[in-house]
Amino acid sequence: MNDTDPINEQLRPLRDLQTSSRVMALDRLWLWQKLGVVLGVLIAVLVASLTLTPIPDRAISINGLDKLYHFLAFAALIFPLILTDSRRWRWAVPLTILYGGVIELIQPSVGRSAEWLDFGADISGVLAGAALAEILHDRIQAAFFKVPGAPVVDHEAEEQRRIDEMRAELMNDLRVVLREELAAIPKGDDGQQDGQQDGQQDTGRSATGTPSPLRSVK
Repeated sequence: MNDTDPINEQLRPLRDLQTSSRVMALDRLWLWQKLGVVLGVLIAVLVASLTLTPIPDRAISINGLDKLYHFLAFAALIFPLILTDSRRWRWAVPLTILYGGVIELIQPSVGRSAEWLDFGADISGVLAGAALAEILHDRIQAAFFKVPGAPVVDHEAEEQRRIDEMRAELMNDLRVVLREELAAIPKGDDGQQDGQQDGQQDTGRSATGTPSPLRSVK
């Protein structure tokens, strides 16, 4: 029997789910993820326009308030990207931090000052926004983008992971059975070997004429 047969039998109910509901859920998830990218791009353009525009001479500035603006701006920039797809952590967070550094380098050419504290506020905002989005991501995913009646995620990679887990469980059960069978084999062999040795000893005694203890008693 092929090892994949019991796996296919266990996965058959999952594959027999209604195709229409699954396609609708995938469409909603796809639109949700694309919406996050669109919002991220729009916020990035807005941040660039605000931070790379020369400050008017009559503008009133409050010490430390610009750092708060940087923090909120970059938190808002990373938030929709991670909220709609938490797998974007690997590239979205470093790219957003790099984006803040590039802005600080360009600011002196437009009449604004580049400050390390501004860049630090950018990094803090990115990390805070990404952390908050990560917390909310799983709840939104489970509430609005789960296939009705399906206990698995719709991604192909998730299904493959479940198949691998089932295969590993079956292989572990098979190893346990084999260990039990192999542990039982030496015991039978030892008994047979002991019987053979006893028979050989009796044969050797009778051949050499050594008297048996029972014969000596008689």
